[in-house]
Amino acid sequence: MFDTAPASGWTGDQIARMQSAPLNQWFNGNPNFVGQPWFTDAAEFDFTTLQPKYINRNFEDDKFGQLHGYAFCSGHAQLANGSYLVAGGDEFWYKQFNNKSYTSNGRSDIRVFNPSTAAKTEPELTYVASMYRPPDMQPNAVGGSSYTYWGRWYPSLLALPNEEIMLIGGQHYFFNATDTLADSPTFEKWSPISGPMGPSKPIALLGKYFPINMYPIAYVLPSSGKVWVFAHSESAIVDPDTGLETPHAALDLTKANGQLPLSFPFAGTNFVPMMSYRDNYRMESWICGGVNGTAADGNPTPRANNGKDAWSNCPNCTPVKVCHWTTLEDKGATLTTNVQFTQEDMPIARSQPAAVNLPDGTVAIVSGSGLGHQGGVYGQPQASKGVKEVVIFDPTYPPSDPTNRWKVGAAAPTGRHYHNIALLRSDGTVVTGGGDAQNGDDFANNRPDDMSLDIYYPPYKFIANPPKLVLPFPTAQATYGQQIEVPFVDAIAETIVSVSIIRQASMTHTVNLDQRHIELQILKYGKQKLLVQLPATPSIAPPGNWMLFATDNKGAVVERSGLVNIRATNPNTPPKWTDADTVPTPQTPVKNRDSRVNTASAAGAVRASVAAVAGVSALVASLMF
Repeated sequence: MFDTAPASGWTGDQIARMQSAPLNQWFNGNPNFVGQPWFTDAAEFDFTTLQPKYINRNFEDDKFGQLHGYAFCSGHAQLANGSYLVAGGDEFWYKQFNNKSYTSNGRSDIRVFNPSTAAKTEPELTYVASMYRPPDMQPNAVGGSSYTYWGRWYPSLLALPNEEIMLIGGQHYFFNATDTLADSPTFEKWSPISGPMGPSKPIALLGKYFPINMYPIAYVLPSSGKVWVFAHSESAIVDPDTGLETPHAALDLTKANGQLPLSFPFAGTNFVPMMSYRDNYRMESWICGGVNGTAADGNPTPRANNGKDAWSNCPNCTPVKVCHWTTLEDKGATLTTNVQFTQEDMPIARSQPAAVNLPDGTVAIVSGSGLGHQGGVYGQPQASKGVKEVVIFDPTYPPSDPTNRWKVGAAAPTGRHYHNIALLRSDGTVVTGGGDAQNGDDFANNRPDDMSLDIYYPPYKFIANPPKLVLPFPTAQATYGQQIEVPFVDAIAETIVSVSIIRQASMTHTVNLDQRHIELQILKYGKQKLLVQLPATPSIAPPGNWMLFATDNKGAVVERSGLVNIRATNPNTPPKWTDADTVPTPQTPVKNRDSRVNTASAAGAVRASVAAVAGVSALVASLMF
C-alpha cells in the first residue's frame, strides 16, 4: 500500500551525493527552463493547452532585485476582486543562468498577481509596495547587512472582511534559530486602496514559540470577525484592528504520544469543514498529521545536531495519524478561553499532507511523507516514503462510525513531499503538484523536486448524469445577504439537496487559508432553478471569487461550478423570480450515502501526470484553472 523506501531513509553514499550537488545553480537543471531566455520564479499553467505561461520578472534588470524580488516561500491571499496578493519571499545572489548573473531579494516585497484573460493574454506578478520597516532597521543602519533585507520569509496572509490583507509572522530575513532578531512575531496590514497600513503589531503567541511559528494558521471568525491564530501547539484570537489578543486553546504535546509541534517544520495540514446556515455557521479548525519525535522503543528518534534544539531536523521520524480539532465559534457565540482540542485518528499517518474541501461536504487529504518531514536545503531532503493514497473525511458521520467517517481512496502516481500543493478545480476535481525530496523515493532521478501535476477524481465524479448549471453563471457579481437564482440546464432542481460556495484558494507549505466552504439556504424550488440566499456578512464569507456547487439526492455534484464574485460594494440585483416559478418544496431530501460510498468507483481515481510544469513558484491558485 505504501512505497518501500529503506526504513532508515538514505544511505551514507546518497547523502554524500546530495551534499556534493551544485545547489547554488539549482535552476540550471530545471527541464522547464530549457530554451528559456530569462530566469523567472512565476508561471501560470493553462489546463487547456497544458502549457505554462512564464512571467518575466526582469530580475537581471535590477542590480539588487529590490523591486522584482524572489517570491519563493512567500505568503498569498485572494483579493476581493479575484486577484492575488503575494507578500514576502526569499533571496538569491549572483546566480548564473544563460550567461547572465541574477540577484534578487524579495522578502520585503508586496506584489499583485493578475491572471491572463481573453483581453490580456499575459499573466502579471507586479510589485506594488514594500512591507513596514521600523525606523531602527532602515537600510545601512547599525545592526549589520542582514537587517538591510528586512521582510517576511514564510509568512501567512489572510483576507479580512473589510478587503484588507493581514500579513502574519514569518522570519525577517532567513531562518536563524539562534537569533531572535530574525523572528517576526507580528502582523501588519495592507489595503488595496491605501497600501501598507503603518507599523506592525506584536502577537505574543508567535513570540512565545520562536522559531517554530512560521506559516501560522489563521482564520476569520464568522460571528466576531476577529482572527484565530495557531502556532506550535497553541491558539489565540486577535483583533486585527487593535491587536488585542485573547488566549484560546492549547495542546499538551507531552500527552500526545511524542508528537512534535504542529507548526513548520513539523506540520500537518489545516482545514475547516463546511460551515452552514443551519447552525449559524458553527466553525471548527482541524489540523491533521505531523511528526512523531518518539521511536517505537519509547526513546526520542535520533535527530540532527543530536536533537538538542526543538527545531532539529529528523529525517527518520515517523508521521502521525492524529487530527487535532477544536470549535472556534459555536452557532455564532465566540469562544475565548479554556477551550480544548479533541483528538481523532485518520486511517493513514502522514506528515505535511494537503487538505481540500470538496463540494459534497467531504474533505480530501492527499500527499505528504511516510518518513521524515520538511525538505531542508534544496537537494538534501528530510522526507521520504511518499504517502500516495487519498483519505476522504466525511464529517456527517459521527466519530463512533470511523469506517464511514474516514475512507481510504485511490493512490496517486506521484509521491509528493515538502512544497506540495492541492487545490479544488471548478469541475470538482483536485489538482496536486509540487513536492521536494523526491530523491527520497527515487534517488536515481538526481533531482529532489517534481515538475508534474496529477488530477484526482473524487467518487462523485463517477455518478452518472450529474446536474448541470447554466454557464457562464448568470449572477457574476453579488453582495452580502443577496438572493440569487441557481439555474440548471435540465428540469432537475427538485433533486438538489444542497447548494454551497467554496472560495477560490491558494496553497503552500501545507497551509491553505483562502479555502472556505459554506452551505447556502435554499429559499424556493422551481422546476429548473433554485432561489438561494448568500451569507449576510463578509465575516462569514470573506470577499472574493467563489465557486458555486450543487449536489443532488444521489450524491452527484454539478458537472462544473458557477463563478460569483461576492463583496460589499457589488450591486444587489433582485432575482427575476415570480410566484409562478415556484413549485412545492420537496420532502426534506436525505443524501443517499450508499450510492456515493459503495459504488465501484468509491475510491475515486487519479489520472496520470498531465504535464511537466514550471516548478518555479509555490503559489498555485484555483483562479488559474
